Amino acid sequence: MRLKSLLPLSIALCITSITTFAQDKSYDIGLYLGGVNYYGEIGKKNFVAPNRAFLGIIGKMNFNENLSARASVTYMTLYDDDRDADDGYRGTGRNNSLYYSFDNSHLELTAALEYVPFSFFKSSYNPIDFYVYGGIGAIYGDELYYPLSAGFEDVQAVKYGTRTRMIIPFGAGLKTFIGSQFMLGIELAPRYNFSDNLDGSHPDEEQLEPNQLPNFINNDWYTYIGLTLTYRIGKGGRNACYCTL
Repeated sequence: MRLKSLLPLSIALCITSITTFAQDKSYDIGLYLGGVNYYGEIGKKNFVAPNRAFLGIIGKMNFNENLSARASVTYMTLYDDDRDADDGYRGTGRNNSLYYSFDNSHLELTAALEYVPFSFFKSSYNPIDFYVYGGIGAIYGDELYYPLSAGFEDVQAVKYGTRTRMIIPFGAGLKTFIGSQFMLGIELAPRYNFSDNLDGSHPDEEQLEPNQLPNFINNDWYTYIGLTLTYRIGKGGRNACYCTL
């Protein structure tokens, strides 16, 4: 058979395969909300200790009962204050009665793959899926710095610009259907950030180098504890217990 004859046949087979595969997928869209906290050079040293709220939307494309692609857009505020710290250095004014604090809002966009390795109560009407996910993302927000101080005062971070930063989102959680088309989930989701200046402690501008706090050579993190409430478009109902969100 000639190449010219094979080409239309190959294209037809590809289109048929894609169409068949697309028919097997389902989609979910809904709310993503909860609490968030920052972890870095300012304030508390707790990796999971939500002190501000976040709100967003989340969407998922489910390839099968174990694998999904997901994307989310969230708005969140990161905050911390040395006066809230419970260690012997930050919480006592850094040996100079000097307390730093910041309040910084960001818009976050993420894309990831989600995988369900196993489920609890698999034989029940609505089993509970355990899932993990990981991907890439970015946040857009203010760039901060701390004015120079001789000590004996509280110093609030000051904005000097905006910046987009890359992040690595990942996490784990549990989810289950409630009713025939809605699914509720809860997850713990850390974010690794490719910057050490979410808190204003390490501005990158050359003229602000004197304003940098002692660098501990660790980029900043923040952590979500979140709920997802989504609506299933496609396969749901009594088949819901074998589908992912």
